[in-house]
Amino acid sequence: MTPFNTARLYIRPYQESDFPFVYLLQSDEEIMRYIRLATKDAEVIRERTKTWLKYAAENPGYGVCILENMEDKSLVGYGVLRHVEFQPGRDIEIGYTTTKACWGKGFATEATLRLMQYANETLGIHEFVAYTDEANIASNRVLEKCGFRRIGMERVYEADCLRWEK
Repeated sequence: MTPFNTARLYIRPYQESDFPFVYLLQSDEEIMRYIRLATKDAEVIRERTKTWLKYAAENPGYGVCILENMEDKSLVGYGVLRHVEFQPGRDIEIGYTTTKACWGKGFATEATLRLMQYANETLGIHEFVAYTDEANIASNRVLEKCGFRRIGMERVYEADCLRWEK
């Protein structure tokens, strides 16, 4: 994935040096509430990030990206542009996770719109899916603002999730 910008974000591929930031997000129970169980086990999270790096190397243009605030260089969160469950041939998924300090500030919407634009322009991808917990009102609203529509429930990532399509 080639780095790119939005009005407020610098979006670049995840790299190993980002692990401490990802650990902070994935070990926070409130941030992970609607995604999966938070864990303080660094090795569990490290294995996930190894999967991210392997997937990105095998699937150029796709992967997990870090969202940096261009104003102060702080890390806002991460986004995903990948095949569902990291399985090539499956639908292309958009996703995002942000720090609590960035909730409600439009960063997830901005990143999602730009990830879709990037995928359109560089990968020729025009159809996307996203998954949320049905109770995650804020994330559901992000997807609505980005033009996604609710499809129904689907079992994915070992959970029953609300499927969205655009």
